[in-house]
Amino acid sequence: MKPVHFATSFLLALTGRFYRLEYLNKASVLKIAPRDTQRIRDEYPSDRLYPLLIEQGRLDPTVNLEAFRTLRAHLGAAYNNDGAALAAAFDPYSTFGADYSAPSTRYISNKSKNHGHSGSFVMRIFEASSEGRETLKEIRELLELPPPPLAVLGTPLLDEDDEPWVDEHDELFGPIDAVRADAIAMRMSDVTEAVRRLVRNLIRQRSNYSLRYLVLGLCCWLFTYILRQASAGPLLLIDALQGGNPRIRAQSRSTYARLLDQFSSSYDRAFATGLAGSLSATDWNVFASSSDALQVLDEHFRDLGVRIGIVQPRSAVAKHKHVELQADTLRVLALSLLDEGQVLTMPEFATHLHATWSLVVGAGLQDGELLRSSRFGPLDRDDDLRPNAAAFEALMIRLGLAIEPSDGLTLVAINAEELI
Repeated sequence: MKPVHFATSFLLALTGRFYRLEYLNKASVLKIAPRDTQRIRDEYPSDRLYPLLIEQGRLDPTVNLEAFRTLRAHLGAAYNNDGAALAAAFDPYSTFGADYSAPSTRYISNKSKNHGHSGSFVMRIFEASSEGRETLKEIRELLELPPPPLAVLGTPLLDEDDEPWVDEHDELFGPIDAVRADAIAMRMSDVTEAVRRLVRNLIRQRSNYSLRYLVLGLCCWLFTYILRQASAGPLLLIDALQGGNPRIRAQSRSTYARLLDQFSSSYDRAFATGLAGSLSATDWNVFASSSDALQVLDEHFRDLGVRIGIVQPRSAVAKHKHVELQADTLRVLALSLLDEGQVLTMPEFATHLHATWSLVVGAGLQDGELLRSSRFGPLDRDDDLRPNAAAFEALMIRLGLAIEPSDGLTLVAINAEELI
């Protein structure tokens, strides 16, 4: 599942509304040769769409056909920048799904088929606790801020009227009972509070990337939920040296592989705790041991971690994956852990990073012991962990999230250079 799929699901669940976005779809998805049928005239080719948009007042007549073709290429890049998530969704075409790289809630349609109602699940858990409900309230405040320039670009192609959306989560997967929702909300309360802190920081910063960072933060919440389903004390070692130390790379792969294996076996644990309902033990074993069930779990774990910039490499054929944070992901995690004006030492920040997001880099005072007690290693403090922590600190400094005022002291803060 890509973040853009999750974004569609979450925003549908949050707002309960959607837009058809017919002309945005037709303008953003390039088609050259028409595919007419006896009943339908294909309007996707530029020479057919061009006069139609002018007639409807959606395109200025001073824009010529060649310029319109160029504009369409830019529209496709803008609203399909998550890669192959947006396809022709209207007759004469059928589609696997249409998810727009949404700069605002005006760009949410109900054509997505790839999100598995994951956003509805996160909504239900947030609604089960006071901190979750406050987080949803502040997310709605964030979405009410003036949209970024990218939202203005496609405005002439948008619909004026929205339509009500019906959530099919319970029909497809069964309702989440209150006891289970409360239990999950309690177990994830610290991560939910981190998402709330992220939202507050995004509201203050008013960045053009606020919605992107919000979705990334919510996907990290979902990935952490998966990690905690896999293990009571999940741990992922970040390879900040990017393969420069073979021992760090090997142990980073090991932490990831162990959690993947533990998550794959979570079906059996679910049956043992009664989540299988009225299914008999024989039927459950047949299902849980099937290749389809294991493949779905494995692929979901692998794909989500890669898509949100925590796991590398991105290649689907790579047999061995490790933990390596991408810049945007690290920025989102930092914004979720730091309050405005707060300054932490790097060891303090590393402690929060592990406690909330299950990530270890070697900068925390207890990181070495955490790895040893979890039976990872051997990693030497001086030869392995400190160089890895130094590489992580260097990345934080490049992102403007940390500063080194003196040798051996690294301080972490939002907009560190301006604050410290």
